[in-house]
Amino acid sequence: MTLRSFLPAIFWLAIVTYLSVTSKLQVPKFQLFAADKIGHAAAYALLVWLLAWGVWKSKHRALARGELFFIFCFAAGYGALMEWVQGTFFPNRFFEFDDMLANAAGAFLAVIFVNPLSKILGPKSSV
Repeated sequence: MTLRSFLPAIFWLAIVTYLSVTSKLQVPKFQLFAADKIGHAAAYALLVWLLAWGVWKSKHRALARGELFFIFCFAAGYGALMEWVQGTFFPNRFFEFDDMLANAAGAFLAVIFVNPLSKILGPKSSV
């Protein structure tokens, strides 16, 4: 695998990290279907998609289940880590379970659709 294949995913990971630690005043509340949860899910779905794209670009094949599982675990784990970092190191940010669930849900949905979408897009333009 080449690092170049993962540059879009690394760039997006940096953006997700920046947005996760940027301070803004908010009050924690549990709203699983709030508009910002869709943003969380979309951000982590895109992270999974870009990581899968990096694997595809470097290996030129559909991803194996183990690779998809690893990508999901990485994205969901990173989402949980960012929530912990927010709650621990940034005074105006909070650890929110519903954000963590939205991150994992977005990652999971992307994992489900990575290989089917790569087949629809065609063999040369997969993922």
